[in-house]
Amino acid sequence: MNEGGISASGLFVLGALLSAIGTAQTGAIDPAARKDIDAGNQAWVTGMKEGRAAPIAATYAENALDCAATGECVKGRAAIEDYMRARIAKLGRAISASATSLGSVQQGDFIYEWGRSEVSFANGQKVAHRYLTVWQRPPGGVWKIFRHMPIPDDAPR
Repeated sequence: MNEGGISASGLFVLGALLSAIGTAQTGAIDPAARKDIDAGNQAWVTGMKEGRAAPIAATYAENALDCAATGECVKGRAAIEDYMRARIAKLGRAISASATSLGSVQQGDFIYEWGRSEVSFANGQKVAHRYLTVWQRPPGGVWKIFRHMPIPDDAPR
């Protein structure tokens, strides 16, 4: 996967998600959800810094879909963990990483969260983008990532 522009299928998914966000009620999200989402974002930061894919993958639902900015997607927690493991093996441990939630809205058992993430590696490579993540609460469970998609920046940083 590369960090290029959005494909036609990616634009469709983005449009559908943004449409859902626009029609969602904008009340405060469930405090337990906020706790799970913050823990999930921290698991990504920690996993990138420690070079471990398992804690990152654990934040995904079994049937999750993780997409690249190009619209290419990986389906399922196990495949997402394999992808993350390969990416970490290629790039190494992160020297810094951050995930900053800029907003969220809840509609039933789904929360649409958007924000910005950045990760820097010892080889000088830096990946930074906006993101849109859909979190889902399984019955009696903790909130997990159902869909995730980076959104390319408008201009290079």
